[in-house]
Amino acid sequence: MTPPAPTIGLCGGVVAYNERRRIAGAIRSLLGQKLPDGATWLHLTVVVSGSTDGTADVVRELARGEPRIRLVVQPKREGKSSALAELFRRSQGDYLVLLNGDARANPGSVAALLAAADSPAKRFAVMGRPVPPTGVPGTFSSAIALLWSIHHALHAAVLADGRGNHLSDELLLLPVRELPPIGAGIINDGSFVGGWLVQNHGELRYAPAAVATITSPRTFREHVRQRRRIVFGHRQIVDRLAVEPLTIARFARRNPRQALRILAGETRRPGGVFAFSTLIVGEVVAVTLALVDARSSRQDHVRWNPIRGLSPEGAPDTDIGGVSAEAA
Repeated sequence: MTPPAPTIGLCGGVVAYNERRRIAGAIRSLLGQKLPDGATWLHLTVVVSGSTDGTADVVRELARGEPRIRLVVQPKREGKSSALAELFRRSQGDYLVLLNGDARANPGSVAALLAAADSPAKRFAVMGRPVPPTGVPGTFSSAIALLWSIHHALHAAVLADGRGNHLSDELLLLPVRELPPIGAGIINDGSFVGGWLVQNHGELRYAPAAVATITSPRTFREHVRQRRRIVFGHRQIVDRLAVEPLTIARFARRNPRQALRILAGETRRPGGVFAFSTLIVGEVVAVTLALVDARSSRQDHVRWNPIRGLSPEGAPDTDIGGVSAEAA
């Protein structure tokens, strides 16, 4: 008689600020996953931080019919990393699966994360693949699609051979026993997790089949606002961990030929050159503004001003949501 497969205990984690329209979709996309044999959800904790739009009420309503959902309300908004620290303290089981409150885990994504996982006693992280919603070709969504396509190609290359030190935060799997000591004040949580793992002899892995459809900027201005915060957050990781997040720009300086092959392959699509030019202009503006922020210390990037975005369903959101992507 074949012995039963060992049980893998999963806990889900979602943090949210003013995500009333999208939080239910995020929660259902996790709990509705078909899990491998032996894996089960123990609970899913949702930390709602300083929301004013009724996000917590939506979660309470879902929890009435689903006892695995646990709601934690932070009356004061202290930033995503503070909410994550609260979530980490409450995590149980073998693995924690993190999903942004404005994203959706596509079917099969959690199984793909588990397939790439190591023993829960090891120190590692598995990153899923963020994908923006499909927008109208020829609009700014074409540039965003290119950005995340480059992001995928870069991480597929550098995480496969151990050169990567940077993770995106949209969909992550972490062993509960080895959660990073994240605390208040961290701007880019994915970059912090990646840098901490590098410093502490951990492993960074990529599961491109674990797709998360994210909320993405609709306009050039929204994109620059998002990138400004991310660039500033990367500077923080250098200061705190002495680890320089490996973005496509830094990768190009170290490996120009391989970077050129990646960029040439991704910009070969129709309109790719124009979309890439748009991204370059946006990055120059964002880097310049981040340098100004570093000198003035007036911009609060921990509790950033959320942008209106294109939701995972592909429709513009009339509410303001907390878009927090960490692209290449």
